[in-house]
Amino acid sequence: MILLGRFIVMTAFVFWLGGFTFYISIVVPLGTEQLGAIGQGFITREVTKSINISATIALALALAELLLAPDNRKARWWARWGLWLTIAVCQASLFYLHPLLDGYLDFDTASVRERPAFYQYHRVYLWTHTLQWALAWISMWLMLWAWRDADRSPPSRSI
Repeated sequence: MILLGRFIVMTAFVFWLGGFTFYISIVVPLGTEQLGAIGQGFITREVTKSINISATIALALALAELLLAPDNRKARWWARWGLWLTIAVCQASLFYLHPLLDGYLDFDTASVRERPAFYQYHRVYLWTHTLQWALAWISMWLMLWAWRDADRSPPSRSI
């Protein structure tokens, strides 16, 4: 059961972070080249909904893992909880910013209204996503490290 739980958590993280990494490194540049920045932006608007949902699922599973799997290293335990909380705050911010950015889009003309304001919020959105992405990779590494240590520990004996 432990192995299955770990597999599910890791699959959620890999789907989220791998999908996001592929999208920002391959799809966005190609889409921008083919459709222009604004055309690509309208596609990204739709894709980020799925990315945000996959992040939320991964965060929920990571929370369950943190609550159910003890970590014998206190510093790592605190780091993992701090990372989880920061990643969750980033996700809440992204859920807040997404509809705010939508308010600046004109869907009839496929254009952006009030560009300076839009790009100010968009910059915050991008930096928030970048921070979340980097912290999630660190979180995943610490999770794997904790699992390795748990596997190396002798089983506890109860009377």
